[in-house]
Amino acid sequence: MQNQKIIIGIGGNINSEDGSHPIKVAIKAIRYFKEYSIDAIRQSSWYETEPIPKSEQPNFFNCIVFANTILNELDVLNSLHEIENKLGRRRRVVNEARVIDLDLIDYSNKILKNKQIEIPHPRAHQRRFVMEPLAELDKNWVHPVLKINSKTILKNLDNQNIKIFNEKEILI
Repeated sequence: MQNQKIIIGIGGNINSEDGSHPIKVAIKAIRYFKEYSIDAIRQSSWYETEPIPKSEQPNFFNCIVFANTILNELDVLNSLHEIENKLGRRRRVVNEARVIDLDLIDYSNKILKNKQIEIPHPRAHQRRFVMEPLAELDKNWVHPVLKINSKTILKNLDNQNIKIFNEKEILI
């Protein structure tokens, strides 16, 4: 299989068991990608956002990674879940606080929906914490279903509370 272009959303809002900040956990995840035939090419800035839906949870830290892979769509998704598990993610309740969240946002502009996988990610276009960093990397990325670019999607989103986060604050 030839290289496929993929977009991965990364987020987290609680420290890992060893006390690592969500951004440090996310950096570990990106390092694991290579072991799973996912080659990270570009990464956005980090963004800090309130949880959606609104709750008493801590804020999330999010970024987008553009990558290449030789894996098929389902193998990418399964690989992302394996990496989450390695890093301490436990899926118990929908929208719960989490140490790491890896979402397959796009896979070579394909449209695919079945019981196992849905691409593009079904809510990516509704979330500023996905679209803001995605547009930072590529304002002209076109949503495969909506047929509009990331810049236009952003204009149509309500003003969800989001700000660029300087990760140097936590890495020192």
